[in-house]
Amino acid sequence: MFRFFKKKPKSALDEINLLTVQMYRPYIIHNKDISDEKVLEIVQTVMRAFKQAAESKDENITGETLMNISAKFVKVYDLGGQDLFIEHLKYEISKYLDSGLRHDYL
Repeated sequence: MFRFFKKKPKSALDEINLLTVQMYRPYIIHNKDISDEKVLEIVQTVMRAFKQAAESKDENITGETLMNISAKFVKVYDLGGQDLFIEHLKYEISKYLDSGLRHDYL
């Protein structure tokens, strides 16, 4: 009878995703309608792209640096949307592969 009132238990991954969104949401100023799922997608896409690029150079980018990079890309998405985000990500990956990480990412 009281099962209706029970909350579904959250997994550890659900909690991590929630904390990730909460950490990056303050960077969204102009487009408050960006969904939590989209914020998580942006962060995951950026981190995955830079990690793969680093691995191709036999380098390692720290978690803190990946978080800094992701914050900048959340801002890019907020200002310019999906198309600018993708174009800028391609540009920054290419720049990293050619000349290393920007100093403002560190």
